[in-house]
Formats: sequence, C-alpha cells, structure tokens
Amino acid sequence: MEEILIPAVHCSQCDTQLIEKQVFCTACGYPERGSEAQRSGFHAKRVIANQTSQNASKRIKSARNSLYVVAGLSLFWGLIYFFRFEDSATLIATGILAVIYLALGYWSQKRPLIALVLGLLVFLTIVVIDAILDPSTIYKGIIIKILVIGYLAKGINSAMQLRNI
Repeated sequence: MEEILIPAVHCSQCDTQLIEKQVFCTACGYPERGSEAQRSGFHAKRVIANQTSQNASKRIKSARNSLYVVAGLSLFWGLIYFFRFEDSATLIATGILAVIYLALGYWSQKRPLIALVLGLLVFLTIVVIDAILDPSTIYKGIIIKILVIGYLAKGINSAMQLRNI
C-alpha cells in the first residue's frame, strides 16, 4: 500500500511548521487555517500594537530628554550659585546630580521603566530636601518642577505600556 504524503504547512507569517489541523500558529498566533475574520483581527491587532509601541517610544524619548534637561539645569544652577556665592559645595553637588541624570538618561535607552522611575525619585527627593531646608523653594520654579514631573510620569506610563505589548 502506498503512503500518501501530505505536504507540511508552514505559517505564512513566521514560517513555523504547523501540525495537522492546527488552526493557530504556536509561534506567532496567526490563524493560518482560521476564518477571514480571524486573519483580519490578527492583522488589526498587530497594527494597533505597532501604533501603540511607536507612541510609547515617542513619550519615552520625551521623558529621556527631560532627564537630560534636568541634568543641564542642575549644572547651570550649580554654576550660577558658584559664581554668585562662591559655593563650591553646591557646584559639586549639582555636578554629581547632573552626572546621575545623564547616566539615567543614557540607561533609559535600555531599561526605560527603571531609569525613568529612578529619575523621578531622585528629582522628587531633591525637591523635598530643598523644601525642608528652605520652604520658599516649594514655589520657586514650580512650573519647571511640574513640567519635569509630568514628562517623567508620561514616560513611566509609556514604558509600562511598552512592556505590556
């Protein structure tokens, strides 16, 4: 008796070999033997996920840039205090903060969620310490503080969305 060989079916999306009568690809989830509606749904979900990923990446980049801006502002204010009050301790402290923000900004390219959360925590810690030492600093630069916190919060939210995709 002759054995009839059925040609192997491969997923048209990822080229994974499918088992006989398998509807969905185990590698990518494409409904190779599914209905037209299932295939359309698969492609629609991919487009939405890609769009969400692009939007999240833009927000993360914006938050990363805010870390770089905070680094620049820290160094700038440190230089102003140094030349105005000849306070080298403040210059050193703001220089260290600037390096920390730069490092977090660079690290956010690989681990955006952790880097942005740490950046926000460092920023909030500095704001609280300044407020404890001099309560009038709560209102000084409030718009910049709100903008930095907002950008970092949006970046954190986007990094969480990107992680869930």
